[in-house]
Parts: sequence; C-alpha cells; structure tokens
Amino acid sequence: MKLNEIRTFVAVAEARSVQEAAGRLRLTQSAVSRLIQRMEAEVGVALFDRQSKRLTLTRDGELALAHGRRVLKEVESFTDAFAPVGEPEGLLRLGVSHVLARLLAGGPLDRIRAVYPRMTVRLQSDWSAGLLAATAAGALEGALVLLPAREDPPPGLDGRRLVLEEVHIVGTPDLLARHGRSLETMNAAGWVLQPEGCGYRTALERALGGDRAPLNVLVEAFDQELLLSLAARGIGFGAAPLRLLADPQVSGRLVPVQVPGFRLTVAVWLVRARHGGRLSRVFDTLDDSLTEDLMPMHSAAE
Repeated sequence: MKLNEIRTFVAVAEARSVQEAAGRLRLTQSAVSRLIQRMEAEVGVALFDRQSKRLTLTRDGELALAHGRRVLKEVESFTDAFAPVGEPEGLLRLGVSHVLARLLAGGPLDRIRAVYPRMTVRLQSDWSAGLLAATAAGALEGALVLLPAREDPPPGLDGRRLVLEEVHIVGTPDLLARHGRSLETMNAAGWVLQPEGCGYRTALERALGGDRAPLNVLVEAFDQELLLSLAARGIGFGAAPLRLLADPQVSGRLVPVQVPGFRLTVAVWLVRARHGGRLSRVFDTLDDSLTEDLMPMHSAAE
C-alpha cells in the first residue's frame, strides 16, 4: 500500500466528497477514485458506502480512517524530526547501557525534558552491543554505551567519547579482611555480577584462567545499582566503574581494589545515527549535559 493512497483516502473520508478532496490534493476526480479503488482492493474491504446519497464510510472505513490518520501523523513526525528549523517534537528512541541508566536518567534526561517539552523520550536498556546494532538498524536514534577503551563504535554511526573510567573490583572492608585481595580468594568468597554478556564478567573470567577457575557467582542481575547494594551488604565482591553510577551512600561502604591480573578501562560513548535537522540539536544538548556531569569524574581520574 502506497502512502499517496492512504493520504487520498483520508482526504476523501474527511471531506465526504471526491470532488472536494480532489481540489485539496490537486488531482483529478478520476485519479482520486482510482487511488481509493486500489486501496480497497489491497485491503479487501469496501471503505465507502456508495449506496447512500452522501459519501459515507463503512465500519471498515471508520477503522481504516483511524489507522490512516495515525500513519500520516507518524510520517509527518518523521519528516519533521529532520527539518532544520523549529522545535523538536515526537518520539526520541534512546538506548542506554544497563550500567549507565542512572547517569542518563538524572540531569541529562531532565535537561532534555526541559529544553524540548514536546518530545517524548523512550528509553531502552540493553547490552552496549545490542544498542549499537539497534542504532545502526534505525530502531534507535542513538544510545549511551560503554566500550572497551581501545574500541570505537561501528562504521556508519556518529559518536563522541565522553570519558574513560577504570573498572574496579569492589568489596566491603570486612569481606576484604576475611578473604584478602587476590582474585583466587575473592572468587572463593563469590561474586555479585551481571549475567553473561557483561564485559566485566568476561574480563574476570579471563583473569581467572577461564575453565580452570570458573566464576563463583552468587547473585546475578542486570541492575548494577542493585548489585552494588548487595556488595555493600557484604554478600560478595563486585566489579564496576564506581564513579559513573554509584549512590554515595552505597559507594561509601565499598573499597575499590587494584587486583593483580585484572585491569579494565572502559569508555563512555554517546552515539547517534547519521541524521541532521532537529534531532541533531537534541543530541547536542544531551552531549553538553552528559559532559557537564562527567567532567568532575574525568578530572578526578586524571
């Protein structure tokens, strides 16, 4: 089904007149009639009751009109998002790595909502690899992701590296006093980690020698804040770029540890699909807000 068929149908349905719709669309009446007939043939139902004196919609036609209006509104919103002027509006589909959800949902999200009140933000949390793939495929407009320090986003995406941060193993002072500071003794005590697919977990497995010393995972969850709160209760050891996400009340009960054999630095990237117009302004605002929030961390890391 073509967009001009839907547009013509909606115009006729609203005008209740082929002649009036033809004038609005600057088409001949015969062209309008052909487009309506073609659409009816494609959907397999009659959209207009041609037995009545004035052109009226059938029940299927009423349903089609509601859907057609939504389609045209979405098309208008899509086109509007790429226009160079005017206020951005509509739906912004934004991905965020599990670990960075707290960072994005704070000041940066508040800033977007304040500057662009007519825009709805739909957040999707996932592993960074999945978010990058979704952005490249057009399912997301952009994403805030974590990548290994020496890795760049895939070709076809625009992005800026915002900050580098070291991932530390963390534990309570009591847990460290009882189990020491080696990977082997920590592994014996157990870990609270994200499920398989997490880069921290992969780095720990590699440092422990893979199958020779499998990870002793006590609790796994996607929510990094939850994992840190469990680590702060002494349930097990964790791993995290602490300054990026921890609640001070939680991080104050945890000790970051440099452990021989484990070294991992990650980069925070804001990536976007290559689009212009109004969405570029939204991502520029988001970039500025994230940079402001991350700058104190960056200075401390240096």
